[in-house]
Amino acid sequence: MKPKPTILVVEDNQNERLAIARLLWQDDYEVKQAENPEQAIAQLDEPVDLVISDLRMGDNSGVDLLRLWKSRRPATPFVIVTAHGDVTSAVEAMKLGADDYLTKPVNPDELLILITRCLESQRKDATIRQLQERLDERLGFEKIVGRSKAILEVFEQARMAAQADCTVLITGESGTGKELIAEALHQNSPRKNGPFVTINMAAVPEHLAESELFGHVKGAFTGAMAARMGRFEAAHGGTLFIDEIGDFALQSQAKLLRVLENHVVTPIGSNDDKQVDVRAVAATSRHLEDLVRENKFREDLYYRLNVITIHLPALRERTEDIPLLVGYFLKSFSEAHNKPDLEVDPALMQFLESFAWPGNVRQLRNTVESMVVMASNHRLTLDNLPATLESDPLLDHNRLTVSTTSLVELQRAAVEKALADCNGHRTRAAESLGISVRTLQRKLKAWGMERESVVAPS
Repeated sequence: MKPKPTILVVEDNQNERLAIARLLWQDDYEVKQAENPEQAIAQLDEPVDLVISDLRMGDNSGVDLLRLWKSRRPATPFVIVTAHGDVTSAVEAMKLGADDYLTKPVNPDELLILITRCLESQRKDATIRQLQERLDERLGFEKIVGRSKAILEVFEQARMAAQADCTVLITGESGTGKELIAEALHQNSPRKNGPFVTINMAAVPEHLAESELFGHVKGAFTGAMAARMGRFEAAHGGTLFIDEIGDFALQSQAKLLRVLENHVVTPIGSNDDKQVDVRAVAATSRHLEDLVRENKFREDLYYRLNVITIHLPALRERTEDIPLLVGYFLKSFSEAHNKPDLEVDPALMQFLESFAWPGNVRQLRNTVESMVVMASNHRLTLDNLPATLESDPLLDHNRLTVSTTSLVELQRAAVEKALADCNGHRTRAAESLGISVRTLQRKLKAWGMERESVVAPS
């Protein structure tokens, strides 16, 4: 069961502050206390779900605290407590962002009802914001473009796995769309109204990995200036996507296994366990079986993650999807960069279908965006290819899925046209192709054409 929210009580009168705190404790709320605005401000970065503040605290004003708090954390409900004779000031505070007010002496039942109402309103607002954000983008399987047999099999596996509330391991090369599949799993699962939280273990420093996943308390380690909620807690009621799980430190894997098995997290530096209701979806571009054999990944964790496995094919294994992907990206980026009515030359499309795409869909996406941004007319041709695709990987036979001859012919035709347009001037031809003169010379030598053009004068 998820613990009740944390409430910060700000009151300079110790007896009144403790009376409110005891009432909240009795109702199972987590309670933080502050006797003045300065102490409250020091807790701005700590987990606080609602603030109850006296309006007047000696020379200090609860309105000043309200202004600062709402400027930093506008979504946090803020309740003002005031004396009977100061209701007008409380109403003014509501105009500045307070969610409600109570008059002293505080009625316990009225306070608890008000807290419930404020927190419920906050949850509804957060849900509405999430839904609005989701309406602005295409979700689920619609974001994964393809009609090939290989990708349709992935769709079917994912739809079936979405309904099973167990861990899923998504495998595949970098750039194949593992996070999109994880999001589709979430959106098609009973947890779709809960949060979808992501973490990429390859991007997290090893010494911070446990803190990111499980959280920590204030002072748990050097630099822990405030308590921090971990990703597991943040994903309560929803899905946690752990990308590049193969990069997670071996010495921390036992703790992850415990969370997956018992659904309990213990923040670093704390002795208190926290129950979490989370579905974990992990992904990796590495071969976990090899890591297990090399004693770099726990075997028991591997089997715990590997309840259901979905393997994403590389783009070179579903080349029939490339025209669909190009069309999808072209439409998206044409609208984003205000370049409508762009079309792709057949020779360029043939090249895109023939290229091996070692970076998979991500590389194709970036390539199309680059061409759209740099397009000077309504037709994308081989001349629009970014210079990065003119580097050595094109000549690497092991990374091609079609005969090298077809690619060479495409390249040679582009080079011959560029040289003809530039009257054989290599420097200008190389510039028009978006490649270096050295790359052009290497290609000319490989094709036996080095004497058919002229070198730029020094």
